[in-house]
Amino acid sequence: MLRRSPVSSVVAVLATVLTQAAPAQARVELGPLLALYTPLSGFQPAPYYTTRLPNSPGDLSGLAWGGETRLWFAQRAGLQLQIASASSMVGGGNTPGGPVPSTPSRVLTASLQALYTVATTPHGARLWIGGGLGVVRHGGAAYAPYGAPVQLATALTLGSAIPIGRHLKATVGLTTFLYSIDVSDSAGTSLEHGAQVDPLVHAGLVWSWR
Repeated sequence: MLRRSPVSSVVAVLATVLTQAAPAQARVELGPLLALYTPLSGFQPAPYYTTRLPNSPGDLSGLAWGGETRLWFAQRAGLQLQIASASSMVGGGNTPGGPVPSTPSRVLTASLQALYTVATTPHGARLWIGGGLGVVRHGGAAYAPYGAPVQLATALTLGSAIPIGRHLKATVGLTTFLYSIDVSDSAGTSLEHGAQVDPLVHAGLVWSWR
């Protein structure tokens, strides 16, 4: 029997919450997004270092892709489910034993946030802020030996949607994940540890309907 990953389980729960919260008169927005994942923090000093892992969180920066859906169940209030995956090459370099190639990594982020519209225009443009629960999974070959750890995060967002058609809207936004990372080897030695701030700058297109 296939085992569901922790992130898949959390995303399934978030999607269920979003779906069950929808009243008949709600407005729904759904579409893909393209993003830039840019971690800003650092790691605490480790007892030893490995060429498999990144030297700093910034090494994980890269283009991300995913999707988002929003449920507006009141004039200004709503919920947002957002998922994005970023890939990068980390680690590697010259060692006493010779050059070591970099290793592929993948960071998956997911969040469910409550939204509040702070401004609208007569033409339907909307500006919102939000906050809620997020998860961040570090995976790929770089993190596979360490169990592809998953951290719970606080997610904050600033976003905007601009109508470009009857049902189509362009979106831009910034989602930031705040959490504490802990990546340890099989002996329990912490190799990556510390408070993290991971911004995700994103843009996309959503289809809107009631």
